[in-house]
Amino acid sequence: MKKIMNVIVMGLCIIFIGFVMIFSMLPNTVLNVSVTIGGFAIPIVIIIITMIIEIKKTKDSQEKSKIREFWLRILFIIYCILLITILFLNNEYRMYDFHGININTFSREHFETINIIPFSTIIGYIYGLLFKDVSMSIVIINLVTNLLLFSPMGFFIPLLFKNRITNIKQFIILIIILSLFVEILQFITYRGSTDIDDIILNTMGAIIVYALMKTKLVKKILKKALDISE
Repeated sequence: MKKIMNVIVMGLCIIFIGFVMIFSMLPNTVLNVSVTIGGFAIPIVIIIITMIIEIKKTKDSQEKSKIREFWLRILFIIYCILLITILFLNNEYRMYDFHGININTFSREHFETINIIPFSTIIGYIYGLLFKDVSMSIVIINLVTNLLLFSPMGFFIPLLFKNRITNIKQFIILIIILSLFVEILQFITYRGSTDIDDIILNTMGAIIVYALMKTKLVKKILKKALDISE
């Protein structure tokens, strides 16, 4: 019965995620971030509920651990697919500024689009919002979204890679490397903008969740829901 339920859950996840990814890649189709996340939210909720039920029904501690690790790894894979969909597929993050402009990937014009001054973009958006030169939706897309994009790393890494990433210093270095890698890929593929402030926001979001994972309240919740103990 358990295997059948797992197959059904996995099938539903593939259907929902596949639907979003197909529409993301259709020509002249733009899925905004909220729609994309919404399409992924349903399978994520289904998996979380399934994982909790299976853990609660199991008495053996080793079996609980196997169930938890299996579904957490599936959730991590789904999260990675979500990142790829948002950052690189046919969606709101496409670089419209380069359409119709004949520039080489490594041309001077392309390198001039890079921002290497920390906090300049963040301050610019806040200034524009205060003086109503920039709409709230643009600020949310460019600042809040970047803050949230890597925040789940603060949840998954301590649980799935605790033997390799043992302290916050290693965690921060890992997030910076991953975020830098994404920015380089965006530069090469003309997806989004290459901005040091994106790395700062990505890292800040991940650190916040990582810190929350160390609090007594979160540990208590994880213990109750997923039977996770130190």
